[in-house]
Amino acid sequence: MIASLRTLAVLEAPSEAETVFGGRTKSWTQVAALWVDLQPAGHRERSEETPRPVLIETARVIARTHAVAARGQRLKAGGEAWRVVAVTPARPAPGRMTLTLERMWP
Repeated sequence: MIASLRTLAVLEAPSEAETVFGGRTKSWTQVAALWVDLQPAGHRERSEETPRPVLIETARVIARTHAVAARGQRLKAGGEAWRVVAVTPARPAPGRMTLTLERMWP
């Protein structure tokens, strides 16, 4: 059994702005720093959109509840970036939340 390691992670929210040429740009802004326990949850393949299958890796993170955590944000931990697909209160531990994460490998 592998013991989970607490890692300092950064939660980022997307920011959009108009460029000087009339286009739009998207960047990420840090909204919180969290101590997390990153736990791999598996992977799956998606092949409907492209001729080559895309590997989607999934993971779960358990951290203290933070009011700004939301779906669509990005969590960066250990040099890797993950997309937050769900935020749920951890049960039965009050004051904790579980983030469901995904990242794609072409």
